[in-house]
Amino acid sequence: MKIWRPYTQMLGAHPPFPVAQAEGAYLYLKNGRKILDGISSWWVITHGHSHPAITDAIAKQARVLDQVVFADFSHDSAEELVDLLGTLLPSSFSRAFFSDNGSTSVEVAMKMAYQACMQSGQKGRRKFLTFERAYHGDTCGAMSVTADGLFTAAYDDLRFQTIRCKQGSYLNDSMEEWLGDFIRQMSRYGDQIAAVIIEPLLQGAGGMVVWPIEALQEIERICREQKIFIIFDEVMTGFGRTGSLFAFEKIGRMPDFLCLSKGLTGGALPLAVTLTTDQIYENFLSSNSNRMFFHGHSFTGNAISCAAASANLRLFQSSRVIQQIQSIQRAHHDAISLLRKEIPLKDARVIGPVGIIEVDQEAGYGSHFSKEISARCMDQGLFIRPLGEVIYLMPPYCTTPLEVRFAWETILDVCRKLFFR
Repeated sequence: MKIWRPYTQMLGAHPPFPVAQAEGAYLYLKNGRKILDGISSWWVITHGHSHPAITDAIAKQARVLDQVVFADFSHDSAEELVDLLGTLLPSSFSRAFFSDNGSTSVEVAMKMAYQACMQSGQKGRRKFLTFERAYHGDTCGAMSVTADGLFTAAYDDLRFQTIRCKQGSYLNDSMEEWLGDFIRQMSRYGDQIAAVIIEPLLQGAGGMVVWPIEALQEIERICREQKIFIIFDEVMTGFGRTGSLFAFEKIGRMPDFLCLSKGLTGGALPLAVTLTTDQIYENFLSSNSNRMFFHGHSFTGNAISCAAASANLRLFQSSRVIQQIQSIQRAHHDAISLLRKEIPLKDARVIGPVGIIEVDQEAGYGSHFSKEISARCMDQGLFIRPLGEVIYLMPPYCTTPLEVRFAWETILDVCRKLFFR
């Protein structure tokens, strides 16, 4: 039997790189090579690979309780995690629903929003509104609110209808360009929309697009005015990726639903949580069992994953983590300012510990161009996965400024050879 790899055209794919060990910011291959993990292994590693505080918590929990049916039982590991989240989040987030990955955390929020509308007498609110560069996951519901394109084309007949708004360019901060179509669509469909869903501040797989804070604030204001739920998908943006622990903190606005996964366990184990309010929760309370929330997962609230998440969150309580994030951010700025002088760029941007350049090429996701950049960087000891012409670094927070500089110098060297060969 052979492994079928994710997001990989298996015909002609390069053999997978066999990893023997991972520690800190590095992957160690079986052939002895040391590779800098420039994208936190698909955006999940926070403090570094195999962080002792997290691995110790996993081992300790595994000796006590591994898994139990969460519909009938609870356990200290989940209770501790919920308490810790409560210290880090506003008190209005009073209910936590566990699942197992980012797509399902989004799916949970959408189903809750839809069912809450149906059970509160708003039966006309059957639509969701999303944005043209959105990516929210690969389950059918999450795909439905993801942008039309390469990720979804094969499954278009399985997706439900969604209102998709055009949005502005990172090269133009005009509020009319960012919000004009949103305002028009809300004027037309506002009384039919159950929820608006958005990746706040940074749209990840859609091209690492940075939103203007003012646009997000206006979106939230209009949703409140029209009594429409708002879902913040912070699967990628959460846990420091925009410079604050959560992106909504920078925006200064609260969603009705907050979706978390990826960095929740520090990247060590799968876990997700959808957070919401008592106001929404109360729509499901009834002596009629037909009004319960019909959703669950076998590994909901897994004790070992919850223990890893608690250990990860306790690390975030240290001011040292913020200092590390700021250090990476400064290193990105310094390196990218030099890159601008060396190679043709459409744009360059930095948000928190994420550095992004957009090279002057027309290349889609999975293109030969991006594959060649990845392969050449890998040859020089750096692992990245460009999004077409968008090349980015999102390293673990233990990464030093010297390592960030090495990564960008490697990218510069590779780009020079590609542009000027």
